[in-house]
Amino acid sequence: MSEIFVNSIQKNKNDFAMQIAEYIKMSQKFATLKDNVFFNQKIAKAQSIGKDEALKSYDEVYFAHKKGYLIALDERGEMIDSLQFAEILSKNSQISFFIGGAYGLSENFKQKMDKIISLTKLTLAHKIAKLMLFEQIFRGLCINAGHPYHK
Repeated sequence: MSEIFVNSIQKNKNDFAMQIAEYIKMSQKFATLKDNVFFNQKIAKAQSIGKDEALKSYDEVYFAHKKGYLIALDERGEMIDSLQFAEILSKNSQISFFIGGAYGLSENFKQKMDKIISLTKLTLAHKIAKLMLFEQIFRGLCINAGHPYHK
């Protein structure tokens, strides 16, 4: 069974928590799915100082959580469809997704990724992008299992 980690920097863990928990529950028959939320005083302080400090604080947290095939979400990333997304899931038994904080992800961190994708050309609130990612993970797992969720 695959392991999928969704790593995010966010203050409020409760944003869309019920919906995300539902996608995690529905995905359990196909994969182990973990929602890793990081936010601490160091990140809060760094964000109040500015972009460079914030990006450094994100890197410190994220570099310790690189496991398997590494995917960053970035607005300038590659646009892929649900079938291509499902293919990535099928080819990798362990995947870590990374969603940037208020200032995104550092160039240094993105260079360490196996793939950088964009969910949409639109600018989305962090919490909405995260919910969309969980839905697409579930959809991709269903595609790979031949489940009728993806019609």
